Amino acid sequence: MVIEKTADKRTIGITSGNESVLAALVEEGLFASEIDAAKFALAHAIDLEISRGTTEGAGTKWNVGSVDSDGTMKAIIQALYPGEAQPYRLIEHLMNEGLGRLKSEEGLPPDVAGILFKDNLEGVAQDSSS
Repeated sequence: MVIEKTADKRTIGITSGNESVLAALVEEGLFASEIDAAKFALAHAIDLEISRGTTEGAGTKWNVGSVDSDGTMKAIIQALYPGEAQPYRLIEHLMNEGLGRLKSEEGLPPDVAGILFKDNLEGVAQDSSS
């Protein structure tokens, strides 16, 4: 019995529903490029402990070499998700899930500083109420 291994992605895509979040992050000057914003969304998804998955309907946006020129992101994904056979497919999924979570009820752009410093802000609030 031969088990076929599905090839990993060669391009990373963002769904049309997440394009507006990506654009807002850059337009507001929160990130220098869409790739930087997408990497932040990836980190946010990892922080939220989003599980493995795939994203359907993600159009081609970047070649994996543009997103991960030195292979660091692939290595991080393989360390955090042991046994992952398709790290770039998972990177695409986590970027899209992170962007989806960054959509806020208050509108765009999302509160990046609030996300980055949430633990510190929660600690300050607890200290001031004591």
